[in-house]
Amino acid sequence: MKPILLYTHLKPFLAFLVLLNLILTGCESFIEVDLPPGQLTGEAVFTDLRTAEAALTDIYALQRDQGILSGGRSGISSNLALYADTYEQFGSQSSDPYFFFTHSVSPDTRTIANFWNTSYNSIYAANALIKGIPGSDALDATAAERPLGEAYFIRGLMHFYLSNLFGPIPYVTTTDYRVNQELSKKPVDEVYTQVVRDLIQAEALIPESYSSAERTRPNAFAVKALLARVYLYQGEWQKAYDKAGEVLESELYTLDIPLDQLFLKESKNTLWQFMPQNAGANTLEGRNFILSVLGSNYAAFNPDFVTSFEPGDLRIESWIDSITQNGITAYFPIKYREELSTASSLEYSKVLRLGELYLIRAETAWRLNRIPQALADLNAIRLRAGLSSLNAATSEELENLILSERRAELFTEFGHRWFDLKRWDKAETVLQESKPGWGAQSYLLPIPETELGANPNLLPQNPGY
Repeated sequence: MKPILLYTHLKPFLAFLVLLNLILTGCESFIEVDLPPGQLTGEAVFTDLRTAEAALTDIYALQRDQGILSGGRSGISSNLALYADTYEQFGSQSSDPYFFFTHSVSPDTRTIANFWNTSYNSIYAANALIKGIPGSDALDATAAERPLGEAYFIRGLMHFYLSNLFGPIPYVTTTDYRVNQELSKKPVDEVYTQVVRDLIQAEALIPESYSSAERTRPNAFAVKALLARVYLYQGEWQKAYDKAGEVLESELYTLDIPLDQLFLKESKNTLWQFMPQNAGANTLEGRNFILSVLGSNYAAFNPDFVTSFEPGDLRIESWIDSITQNGITAYFPIKYREELSTASSLEYSKVLRLGELYLIRAETAWRLNRIPQALADLNAIRLRAGLSSLNAATSEELENLILSERRAELFTEFGHRWFDLKRWDKAETVLQESKPGWGAQSYLLPIPETELGANPNLLPQNPGY
């Protein structure tokens, strides 16, 4: 396999863009230079705003269907639920889900390569936009700000997830394959610095209004939400607190939505969501997580997770269901309730939503010793879940309450539980007895073997692999 940093996997994306541009603009070439086979150089110029919009749509479609943000079996929502203490895999012991469940992934695990490849493909396409939009005399500068901002957002978003999965990684900012094929890894703190820089640039370019009522393209508040999370992971408590507050003060969003309606496509807790591929289709999460029958291979909640909820927590009733077959009862999430297509799409996959921002501000308020604010934000989440309000708590009690509320609120959503266990330094304590493959290597995934062979500058491999 050729190295992903050469982006040879991008051929379908490039073919789509070339074809679309020919349709929209006649015989003008999408790219104004000769290209190496299957590759873009840094000279791509967008001749029409609709072409740039189509490029963004293609990036979001890649992430929805195949990338780390996919709600299907290829994404982190499913695989990192297995990697943490939320989900269990039953059946074949030679499948990628089982490798994640037992912490026995290896550098040649296909899902690991998919995480890497789709993310860097998205980054490459974003870089083509970042290079091509300002370089085009045909685009209105003001109208082009939004797609340019979204490209910076995508680049920051993908590098953020890659660094949390793999640790030190290359930060790719060019489409020049000669540069990309020799890139070295950057330390995580340097990756985060560049992520923040990209997101601040995106925040300045993307307006607060949505481009459509369906919120399938990020607005400035979606960027602020991601910035709040990045600052949280960096330990920049005040910055995370402030960014979360900017989102929570917006009138665009509503927390007080019935739990069984929170994941509908029109829900006003949504900051950014993926539209299904086809009209009438619903989410990959629904198809992936809902158990209609217990086959030879299936995944279900760890029973300890189901019993971890407080008595009276409505999230058990609204977001968890079960199936009993041959004396076996398996529990599974129904945040997304539609497994099949409907007359019109009812649910979209929510990449960023309001509940997380309350929990970010609660955590940072606690870390800043602003206990009343921490309690107020926790109570907002608890009251919506039918739980009693907390009037007082010690610092230690608040620590446990925040972590447990994050577990109860964000389960099976984009790896939150695993990332929380890591950054709170609780992963070993929680997982070492239940994961037979647990070891020092568990904190990072291995860099795909093919990438190390193609680019020796990516060495050394992550510890333990």
